[in-house]
Amino acid sequence: MPLPSRRFLTASVTLVTTAFVLLGLRRAPPEPPALVVLVTVDQLRPDYFSRFGGQWAGGFRRLLDAGAVFPNGLQDHALTETAPGHATLLSGRDPARTGVFSNEFGVPDSSTTLIGIPGTTGASPHRFLGATLVDWMKTADPALGFLSVSQKDRSAILPIGRSVGPVFWFTEGRFTTSSYYADSLPSWLTAWQARGGVERLAGTTWSLLLPDSAYSEVDAQPFENGGRDVEFPHRLALRGEPGARAVADSPWMDSLTLDVALDGVRALGLGRRKRPDLLAVGLSATDHVGHDYGPDSREVHDHLLRVDRWLGSFLDSLQVLTAGRPILLVLTADHGVVPFPEYARQQGRPGGRVSLGPLVREVNRQVGRRTGDSTILQYGSGLIYGDRERLRQLGVSPESLATTLAPRVWSLPGVVNAWTPATLPGALVTSPHARRWARSLPPKFSWLVSAQVQPGYIWSGGSGSTTHGTTNQDDVGVPIIFLGAGIRAGLHGDTVRTVDIAPTLAKLLRVRPGGKLDGREIKPVSKR
Repeated sequence: MPLPSRRFLTASVTLVTTAFVLLGLRRAPPEPPALVVLVTVDQLRPDYFSRFGGQWAGGFRRLLDAGAVFPNGLQDHALTETAPGHATLLSGRDPARTGVFSNEFGVPDSSTTLIGIPGTTGASPHRFLGATLVDWMKTADPALGFLSVSQKDRSAILPIGRSVGPVFWFTEGRFTTSSYYADSLPSWLTAWQARGGVERLAGTTWSLLLPDSAYSEVDAQPFENGGRDVEFPHRLALRGEPGARAVADSPWMDSLTLDVALDGVRALGLGRRKRPDLLAVGLSATDHVGHDYGPDSREVHDHLLRVDRWLGSFLDSLQVLTAGRPILLVLTADHGVVPFPEYARQQGRPGGRVSLGPLVREVNRQVGRRTGDSTILQYGSGLIYGDRERLRQLGVSPESLATTLAPRVWSLPGVVNAWTPATLPGALVTSPHARRWARSLPPKFSWLVSAQVQPGYIWSGGSGSTTHGTTNQDDVGVPIIFLGAGIRAGLHGDTVRTVDIAPTLAKLLRVRPGGKLDGREIKPVSKR
């Protein structure tokens, strides 16, 4: 019998190979993640990864080694505060379109109360507009389970949007929720609190995690923390209400938040279904430590070493709770922070504090003498606002008042630019700072002047702490990292925005976003 020809063999191998490829393509798609996890570290600057990364060995280390790392992430709006930052993360929309553009116009809701804390004002997403990834996932899978936990109410509420479900935050020494979400606390959370983890931390001493030689920062800067308790070790207050506040402002608040999240995942059975569930965790302690001690402090350095280790243990525990099934994780921040102006000047860099308070109070007095109402104008981080219709009723032209105010704001030391509603549109083409204001302010919001300060300057009327809220890189720059099966690991130099997170997750999860988004898919994230 003659042997088959080489051409025949080649053709046969090609056919067999093609058949295997086609069969492979027809196999079931890759296993979906058991759990989608959003971890937001409040006030986490991207440069911390390069400054402290060599000492990380836990969760941050895992993200750097195996994640798609975008150090050039942006909270690309003005009023870089906690509430608007969190509202962008799973909505895919800028603050001007979420309805939450500042902490003041955030989640406090007098129509609700806090569960278990009588006589208190609650919180809810009553200002939040539109849908989030939670809603998109629920549309595709009505049985979706989710949980959101943070120390801050706005950090727990706003990534979820308007959905009613298990959303918890920490206040007055305990984790709770508001009557918007429930009439009582679940038994698993009551049991967690009964174990007394918060009370046991009262009086704890915060000492350095590593030897003193591992920290390059100067300890005990006189401008830190209002000049009080500026040197390691720090001791938390003793039991009682001051103790509860001290715990809330300490590094251990993040460990408590992660522990509550794990108990909630276990009790709710998240990650045990065939389709993905969602967990949002807001770690708020970096914000407290950063405000008091600044981004160049030994305190922030040591705190993040601890968060790295806690986060590593948390991820290990999540993997056990989901029985080893894939987890899709995103880590980012709600804003950055500016170094202490006093520290900047100490290092020979520009820095200062700019307050709109004296100017606004002066103008309010002038308006009051003319109209009898001396409370119309208010101010925030680089913003002067007030009821324009009320001004007209009182015989004051808001347009003329804005035109008068803008150059006075511009003349303040450290201010680079100031716009009115009439002049802001013309600056959008040339100024990223003007564009950030446009992304922040809802079309119907009544404002008069918005402003930009020089790098190194902060909107602040006092001393003893630093802050965020400007349109500069120190405040808008945040890390964005994806980790999980199907994620293309590596360092990516692309400039991406937090509003891009939700559409990217939607693409990975094969769910359809609802409504028009400001963000778009970050294509380098996926291996597909």
